[in-house]
Amino acid sequence: MNTRPSFDDFLAVRRTDPRLARLTHDVALPRSYGLEFGPGDSPLPLPDGLSVRYLDLHPGGGGEGDSPIDHVWSGNGSLAAVLAEDMPRDFAIARLFAHKVPNLLGWFRGIFEVLRPGGVLNLTLPDKRVTEDVLRAPSTIGELLEADHLGLERPSFRQRFEHRHLTIPIGSGTLWQAGVDPAEQPRVSAGDALAFARAATAAGPSAGDAACRCWVFTPLSFLDVLEELSRARQFPFVISQFAATEPGASEFFVCLRRDHVSEPVRLLHRQEVAINHVRAIALERRRRAQLLAGD
Repeated sequence: MNTRPSFDDFLAVRRTDPRLARLTHDVALPRSYGLEFGPGDSPLPLPDGLSVRYLDLHPGGGGEGDSPIDHVWSGNGSLAAVLAEDMPRDFAIARLFAHKVPNLLGWFRGIFEVLRPGGVLNLTLPDKRVTEDVLRAPSTIGELLEADHLGLERPSFRQRFEHRHLTIPIGSGTLWQAGVDPAEQPRVSAGDALAFARAATAAGPSAGDAACRCWVFTPLSFLDVLEELSRARQFPFVISQFAATEPGASEFFVCLRRDHVSEPVRLLHRQEVAINHVRAIALERRRRAQLLAGD
């Protein structure tokens, strides 16, 4: 079982662990109420003062050990009903989890509804450019809207097929090495991927569903999709912080806030200002990296 650290021990670790610091950005300390999605066998080492409920897509979360799952939620439907508590949450945390949720918009909406104004959702997402999904096209607003319209609770046929056919067997960090060509890596044939997608779609729910990476993004493609969704009034959060993928890493970080403002025009303005700000920072860092690479 997970042993929760003391508050002082947590602060000591957080000072030396940038990932932990980002995942607990704007989390009210030393006491607050929150959620962690997909903890697996290793929940985040949050201090005793934080009351946390653990959620996953499936019982056990796909872990092999004593996975502390309190609730199972597909991301579709009411999260408040699943939690069966009226108490608003201060935070939610999802490490490399959101890309596996079949209905990502429904997942965002459910979390938004249980957060208090000012509450945050901190998440990391894999950067497809440096992962096994490098050959897949970035997910689009149309795909997200379709999944929400259909109320997906399991990966769709398309999600399964692309995950199977376009994934390459390559370890995290490998694509940072010189001379690695993703196009030369072995892949599952279209025929075999088609047979897999048909069989998995026809079968009942299983823990194997959690292995399907339903969504793929780069840092900038994710910002673009959020901007489009916000303008369509389909995304209620406002970006609070954003950190693009760092050299040698394979994930980027996003902090989303349930803003105190609820009036649509003002909310959209805040979102556009926030996205333009973090996008400009990401583009400038990319420009500098390209300059250094050409030295």
